[in-house]
Amino acid sequence: MIYLEIAILFGCIIYAAKLGGVGVGMAGGLGMAIAVFGLGLKPGEIPVDVILIILTVIFAISCMQLAGGMDYMVKISARLLRGNPKYINFLAPAITFLLTVLGGTGFTAMSVLNVIQEVAKENGVRPSQPLTSAVIASQIAITASPISAATAAMYVVVEKMGVSFGQALAVIVPAAIAGSIVAVIISSYQGVDLEKDPIFQQRLKEGLVVLKSKQKDEQPTTAKAKLSVGIFLLAVLFIVGMLLFKTQIGHTLGSRDIIIIAMLMSGLVTYWVCRFPLSGIKDTPVFGGGMESLIVVLGIVWMSSTIIGAHIPEIKTSATHLLEQYPALLAVAFFCVSALLFSQGATSALLVPVAASLGVDAATILASFVACSALFITTVYPTTAFAIACDDTGSYMDRKWNGSFVINHPFFIPGILGLVAAVPVGFLFAKIVL
Repeated sequence: MIYLEIAILFGCIIYAAKLGGVGVGMAGGLGMAIAVFGLGLKPGEIPVDVILIILTVIFAISCMQLAGGMDYMVKISARLLRGNPKYINFLAPAITFLLTVLGGTGFTAMSVLNVIQEVAKENGVRPSQPLTSAVIASQIAITASPISAATAAMYVVVEKMGVSFGQALAVIVPAAIAGSIVAVIISSYQGVDLEKDPIFQQRLKEGLVVLKSKQKDEQPTTAKAKLSVGIFLLAVLFIVGMLLFKTQIGHTLGSRDIIIIAMLMSGLVTYWVCRFPLSGIKDTPVFGGGMESLIVVLGIVWMSSTIIGAHIPEIKTSATHLLEQYPALLAVAFFCVSALLFSQGATSALLVPVAASLGVDAATILASFVACSALFITTVYPTTAFAIACDDTGSYMDRKWNGSFVINHPFFIPGILGLVAAVPVGFLFAKIVL
């Protein structure tokens, strides 16, 4: 029976990967129906902590977006890029990394991709280089963000294993930075310069490339927009401070409760100060995407906890010894599942509790955590797809790079090598810190 149930699990995960987006959660619902009503399994634990954290963080960011804060952050990023075009290959990923770490979602990074391609082509830089590194850096940055769903799902588990928030950050942040740096270096050498690219030259002759972007009438940034960003960042700092100095402050609150309270208050204070229509929150792009991620986590993680949870003793017997000998196999599992689910949060919520139940130590979980970022394997993930779509120079169209064989695209090699470099860094810092 166990083989049938595991086959159903993987079948639903593969079907989820085919559906993508909210369909991942729907595939999880199919698996739950088969497991509970067809096979008689007891429903597993719903990942309530992760769902609540995603919900409140997305709510707070949506309030900031409605108040104009997201536009303000994009404007600052654009000025930085346009003022330093020579360093775009390094500035672009640094900006998307920072935006993602602070916001806990890749939506913030997506907002600057069009600016990156404009600055690149206007200065003779192959747009695929900074766009590729910016996307990969953003995806990896999720595992370094103190308020991302992935980090929250991981930390609620390792916190019970005696790991402080400071120790967790001291491992996952250096690993994510190291992986991003390697990806930046590799991507900056991919492809020829624009002036030597025949596809670009042909598209230029055909008038398909806009070399000088039209200057839009820049609306002045309102005081409310700036205040909304400040309020959100203060909430993030409050969360980090409460978790970092938990012993000194003397509270017993868990990370879930701190994040939820701080994010709800962030949204309310933003409303008090900025006075936007509350009915508009649900219509923001961030809110819509966030609700999709809730369905993804609920469906696929609940299904997995139901099927895997029913066989923990059997799995533990065979898997524990293997993981003791080869701890990096956990990183491989994180990598493969995230490539299938297209979600760091869902991957973390799915695998970290399973790893802990198998007896995997906190150091191995923290060191391997960065490998949850394998969303670049194909080009269908939203940030990846948008980076390709916004480039009109054809830098992604060469037959060597156009994804005709699924993995032959500029994101693959930098992403793979970035994570290959990041995991050992994670193990090194885990050994030092823990």
